[in-house]
Order: sequence, then structure tokens, then C-alpha cells
Amino acid sequence: MATHLTGRCQCGETSYSVTADPLFTYVCHCGDCQKRTGSAFSMGLVILSDSLQLQGEFTAWSRTSDKGNTNTRYSCAGCGNIIYGIGDKNPELAKLQAGTLDNTRALEPEVHIWTRNRQTWFALPARARTFETEPETASEWLQAALEYRSGG
Repeated sequence: MATHLTGRCQCGETSYSVTADPLFTYVCHCGDCQKRTGSAFSMGLVILSDSLQLQGEFTAWSRTSDKGNTNTRYSCAGCGNIIYGIGDKNPELAKLQAGTLDNTRALEPEVHIWTRNRQTWFALPARARTFETEPETASEWLQAALEYRSGG
């Protein structure tokens, strides 16, 4: 994946660039993500927070996950499109909403979380690294992504 990624909201009032490669990509099948996106899952890239350069006006809202983690989501103040989120357990990491990228064609999910909540019609890819809920630590997420990349 390219080191310099760019993206924007639906109305174009907010935009961003990412100056470092994502650590990994993931799909979340939890009920909150299904409700938030109006879809079967959400897809994101985990990046270093300090590599995210933002332009425009953002609003913030927080929610608590099923595991008790507080996650703050940042949205365009104009159209409400969620751009990224930061959790209280790892504020040095940001979860960028993959669909907001200018080019999404090179994305391939490396980790699937909350698979116990996935829609029954959704077949997980054969090589998918999966978690019934979510990994306890960021290193577990990263290890799963590295295993996926190695084909093992």
C-alpha cells in the first residue's frame, strides 16, 4: 500500500492525508459497527495517530465498546461522515474508515474481529485471521496481520 494516503468525507468539506503506512487493515462485524454503517460490517485501517494530517471542521462523539473501551469517533461537521476514531486504550493509534480513502482498490482486510456477530450469509475469506470478539492488545492485532501477510 502507498505510504501517502489521502481521503475525504462525502461533501468534501473535510479531508486528510496519512504520511506513514497503515499498520494493518481490519473488518469489524460487531453490532455497533453494523448499526453505525448501515451495513454488515465496517472496514478500517489502523494507523499511527501522529501520521494523520487533517483539514476541515470535525465533530466528535464517544461510545463504549462491548469490552468497556471508550472510542471517540471524529466526523465531518458538514455531512457527518465518520473519518476516524481513537480508543482510550491506545490513543497513539487511529482507526481510519477505509471507505473514506480516495482510492480503496488496493485494500485487503487482514484481520476480522467480532466474527461471532457476523451476518450468516457473509463467508469469511479462507486466509482470514479471525477473532470471536476483539484482540486484547494491539500486538495481537498486528501479529494476526503479519501472519496473514506471510500466508501462514
